[in-house]
Amino acid sequence: MSDVQRNLDAWAKRQRGAAVALAQSLAGQLEGRVKKNAPWTDRTSNARNGLFGSTEVRGDTVYIRVAHSMEYGVFLELANDGRFAILKPTVSGAVAEIEGSYRRLWQ
Repeated sequence: MSDVQRNLDAWAKRQRGAAVALAQSLAGQLEGRVKKNAPWTDRTSNARNGLFGSTEVRGDTVYIRVAHSMEYGVFLELANDGRFAILKPTVSGAVAEIEGSYRRLWQ
């Protein structure tokens, strides 16, 4: 293998690691936002504590997930005309920030 190919392979491996690390950081930030800004009044704190951010790598794609772990999370998101929704508004508001972070990473 040529030096050029080895260097390209090493660069690709570093970039992949950096992309995963960035996703993990962003997932943590989003988790913090949804927990802080959830619009409902806590009764047991289970719903708020059950909000989480995570990452998953499948093939060449890195996924960032923000979700509820409580079964009734779907009702908080969809019932009452979305009055208690936190996931979609938070993620929608962060899209430009996430895209910008990845653009800077790949520059």
